[in-house]
Amino acid sequence: MTAPFTLAVEPATTTPALLLRPWQDSDIAVLVAAHRDEVMRRWLTSAVADEDAARAWLADRDAGWVKGTALSWAVAVMEAVGTEGAVVGHVGIMAADPPKSLATGVGYWTTPAARGKGIASRCVETVTDWLFGGQDILPADEIELLHTVGNEGSCRVAQKCGYVLDSVLAPMPPQFPDAGHRHVRRRPA
Repeated sequence: MTAPFTLAVEPATTTPALLLRPWQDSDIAVLVAAHRDEVMRRWLTSAVADEDAARAWLADRDAGWVKGTALSWAVAVMEAVGTEGAVVGHVGIMAADPPKSLATGVGYWTTPAARGKGIASRCVETVTDWLFGGQDILPADEIELLHTVGNEGSCRVAQKCGYVLDSVLAPMPPQFPDAGHRHVRRRPA
């Protein structure tokens, strides 16, 4: 069992510090509201349509922590030292799951108000550094970031975080009806 933990994301010139913390029941309204966003519905492979779906989504996140195979954080803005503000996104890492995936994966989303501010890339960089930083919970020599070909925002996040375009993936309906990009970052030598 992996005990949930938090990660700190340092402030940037245009945005405050962030806290990556495990999801909580008090986040249900945020999840439902975020998943009503048309952009998120376009790119995500799963939907959270109502409070029951949000509870099921949270239960899946909790199960990932228990198994140590998928660690998932709410992205909260830090208003002041020690004061947590609004939840503006999600970032998660998934252990390699052969034969489906040979690499550890990273995924994320941000709310409309948080887009274009570098929040997603700062969170991806933080979890990437954690994965490659000597931890022993989810050993990783290679991390993949997958997204639909048309998702230019995710492509920019991948590139900004040093994930190199490795391949274009063929569509796999029904879950992945469109072609995808597989970006990869390898452990530094």
